[in-house]
Amino acid sequence: MKNLINEEILRQVEDYISKYFLDVEALRKRGVKLSYSNEYEDDIRTSEKIIRKLKDIIGMTGNFFSDYLWKLIDEKNMTDVEVYKKAHLDRRIFSKIRNEKNYMPSKRTILAIAIALELDYKETTSLLHRAGYHLGIDKKDDVIIGFFIKNKIYDLFLINEVLDHFGFKPLGD
Repeated sequence: MKNLINEEILRQVEDYISKYFLDVEALRKRGVKLSYSNEYEDDIRTSEKIIRKLKDIIGMTGNFFSDYLWKLIDEKNMTDVEVYKKAHLDRRIFSKIRNEKNYMPSKRTILAIAIALELDYKETTSLLHRAGYHLGIDKKDDVIIGFFIKNKIYDLFLINEVLDHFGFKPLGD
């Protein structure tokens, strides 16, 4: 794979990280007490799952995530094949998302789809929330991905090279 990273992109990403990344571990080591906790995040996810389940039981709606995803795909005038190829996803994963009502893809898969659909930041966060995920300011890889989405840079190869440069797993398969 050819190197797509140039020094200017790396400088911009590093500036963005220094501005938006909250290094929770470094703060804790310095004795700063934070009211944020992963327990709160787990409570939110559990509450969202309960609400989804109750709405399913009373017939209010289907899967919030997949319904919204299919709406976005239609709005972008793309086919399933275009999306999963552009997201570098296996067809079988996309088929599971399409056909298995309770299947929930990983956050990285959803982010690859968001990049493939060229979703803006608001659309991306909405799609993630519907699956019980979010882009965290305390997760450096999330901040990096947020940089690309906010700057409307949807080149998955470039994004993955930058993620690799900082020691993170790529998006897609």
